[in-house]
Amino acid sequence: MTCTHPENEFEALVYLAERLRQRFPEVTEDAVFALIADELESFDGARLRDYVPVLVEHNVLRRLRSEHGRAA
Repeated sequence: MTCTHPENEFEALVYLAERLRQRFPEVTEDAVFALIADELESFDGARLRDYVPVLVEHNVLRRLRSEHGRAA
């Protein structure tokens, strides 16, 4: 298991949460997990799962940037 080559979707999402917590230390861990869960839910029926963590990261970053007004 590495952050650049996670073995599965769950590991990729764990690394995503860690990266977001480092980039946005002012956002609570619960808030980060809530945003990830919210975005992940929108891909619930996706058949091709390989890109789901990347898409979730993109959407969560967009939301955090707009909420916190910074270009992280």
